[in-house]
Amino acid sequence: TYALTPPGRLRAMINRISATLEAVRMVRPALEAFYNALSDEQRARFNTLSPRLPATSEDQPQQEAKAETKAESCGASKSSLTGLPIERIDAVLRPTGAQKAALDRLSAATEKAVQELQAACPDEVPVTPVGRLQAMEKRLSAMLQAANQMQPALDDFYASLTIEQKARFNTLQQVAGPVSGTP
Repeated sequence: TYALTPPGRLRAMINRISATLEAVRMVRPALEAFYNALSDEQRARFNTLSPRLPATSEDQPQQEAKAETKAESCGASKSSLTGLPIERIDAVLRPTGAQKAALDRLSAATEKAVQELQAACPDEVPVTPVGRLQAMEKRLSAMLQAANQMQPALDDFYASLTIEQKARFNTLQQVAGPVSGTP
């Protein structure tokens, strides 16, 4: 089933992140045990299996490889989060005073969540599969924390809306294209 309301979609996202985090936590001890049982040569070969690590051959200088890795990392812009169309929500829903205050709290919670996600972003992709899984666990934990921080603000804002405003808000993401400077 697909959640039709923004709070429902956020809860669904929280559930998916939680399930993924739990799966990573279940797999990690087995991966660590397997990795530790390998010889140095086997570990070296296992470390090269990642499709995300750029090849560092003589054809591609190491600085170029590091630049590509950084560009592909989670340190890139969080347009999907920072693109939360607060201005568009404001323009479409025309919130009242109390609703506007709730929208401001949602905007602040979103900004804080993005900052925390940026802070949890590794500077580079770990070389080992165990390291990559640890980084994934840390990243998922940060995502879960960020979403959980946003949930109360979104719930409060949504609860403050009239039935008509809720109907417009529920479909806002479906009809809103790229966020631009004009509403």
